[in-house]
Amino acid sequence: MSLPNDVWLQIIEYMSPLAIQELYSVNSTFFNVAMDQRYQQISFSYLSRKMIWILARLKDPVVAKRVRILHLYPHFVKDALDTMDLSSSQSLLSKFGELAGLIRDQKKLILKQKPRLPLKFKTCRDLMQVMMDILSGLPNLTDYHVLWCGLPSVGSDPALVLSSPLRSSLRSLRLEVSLEKLQYILSSSYTQPLPQLEEIDLFIRIEHLHFERYDTILLMLARMISSLCSSLRKLTVQLWEPFDLSPLFAAISHLPLLDKLSLSIPMSFPNLGNPDGLIGFLNAHSNTLRSLSIRASELGGRSLMTHNEVQLGTWMDETFSKVHLSCLTALEISLYLVPFDSALLCVRTFSTTITSLVFTGLHLAYDDLDLLTAALSSRRHKHALQSARIGPLTLSPQLVDLFADRFSEIDKLELLVKSLVPFEGDVPLFCGRSNSDRDQDEGQVRRFIEEMEHRHYPEWKLRYLDLSSSSYPRLMNEEQYKSVFSQCVPALRTFI
Repeated sequence: MSLPNDVWLQIIEYMSPLAIQELYSVNSTFFNVAMDQRYQQISFSYLSRKMIWILARLKDPVVAKRVRILHLYPHFVKDALDTMDLSSSQSLLSKFGELAGLIRDQKKLILKQKPRLPLKFKTCRDLMQVMMDILSGLPNLTDYHVLWCGLPSVGSDPALVLSSPLRSSLRSLRLEVSLEKLQYILSSSYTQPLPQLEEIDLFIRIEHLHFERYDTILLMLARMISSLCSSLRKLTVQLWEPFDLSPLFAAISHLPLLDKLSLSIPMSFPNLGNPDGLIGFLNAHSNTLRSLSIRASELGGRSLMTHNEVQLGTWMDETFSKVHLSCLTALEISLYLVPFDSALLCVRTFSTTITSLVFTGLHLAYDDLDLLTAALSSRRHKHALQSARIGPLTLSPQLVDLFADRFSEIDKLELLVKSLVPFEGDVPLFCGRSNSDRDQDEGQVRRFIEEMEHRHYPEWKLRYLDLSSSSYPRLMNEEQYKSVFSQCVPALRTFI
């Protein structure tokens, strides 16, 4: 029986990727979907038989066109240098010895011999040239992820391979590299124009090998980012350890399409460096930035040993108090490691324009939420807050009253609920031995429901309410929660 292609595609939507690959021979639709799933994301890191087989398959244009996402970690260069080039430098006597051993064991190996590899390389340079030819010919590549730190023995050799996928179809680039390695990639990319990248994700490390050249490398990076003035829309900056990035921010030209910025700030001094650099960059994009994400990190280096919340708070206060973003509508702050007072300052700074807020990562008490909601309701707004994701928190009827009063115009509210209490200030009671099996006291939850049944918010325009958490009380049926909140909030249309 023959079915239209659209019907087959709808059937495939309900199947697992593994099942689809097992049925690739059913018809051309299954075959194409299976091949897309198999080759849409490719990763090369260590030199192996599998890697060589994949390279050989990518020489076929029909396969190459299916690749959308590419991950590269150039350990394969070190592997090739340690095997191919080392072998080619062996003495003639040692090669004769190996040949004798191969002849002696030929009968034993013939039964265990693996399929002959489709590609052969005499030197590391041969491997790199083949990879450059193949990776530069992926016509539909959209996302490219590079990891290059350490590997001191390979020098700058991987740079040519890593820069080869930078072609016209690319839209997103993630660079998780050390500054020392970044200079090699940037130097190689100067030989060809960069694609019209829309997203750049920078995760920068420091190897402390050429400290005197850091400013020069940052200026090279700034020129690369500035060259994307006609396409770049999202920029993410993250550091492995505290480092002065102010020369980078100061040297980036105006990016007229940039509307999303994500910052991960190291806990320790100097954080992201002289605040003036970031202040100038943010204010220069006051009319374009619409989304700002802020978080703190303690990944490596001094942050693990000397992080100081007071120092971080001082840096954030000095920075964001001097920033004006007239078009910012979405603000996301992770409270994990970020001091609450500094996060609240950011909310107050941008409260007149934001319509979407994410404020999560730390348990918020009623007093914290009182300050947060006041910051968003006490000023004159261009537009009222339309959506918010807040928590974790302990939900009480009094807290619902607070949200209904302060967020009266909100359309969508997501609360990360850890527990329910019938009265603000009550201590949540749980039963169960392990955290995964704990349920909240049934009587306490029922009293919460009873208290909410006496409340009514006719002026609250809330249409979407999501009460979600891994520790959400499971004693009550979801329909009971939905019923009580639907009665309380007449405008409510969706409850999760």
